[in-house]
Amino acid sequence: WNHRVDDDYFSQPGALFRNMTPAQQQVLFDNTARAMQGTSKAVQQLHIEHCTKADPAYGAGVAKALDVLAAAKNAR
Repeated sequence: WNHRVDDDYFSQPGALFRNMTPAQQQVLFDNTARAMQGTSKAVQQLHIEHCTKADPAYGAGVAKALDVLAAAKNAR
């Protein structure tokens, strides 16, 4: 039995993201970036693509947070 009636995996997380305040969204970006430390660039890119399908600002925010974290790590 398949509980899915369609292939819509992104509208619900997108709606939740859009209901967050900018501060909540930033916490989400930062937490996601920290949780993805040590993953390959391919895995990071796939996650960014999935976030973008939910909301373009979501994907952009995660990508930026990953870049900031990587830059901070390289500056040490």
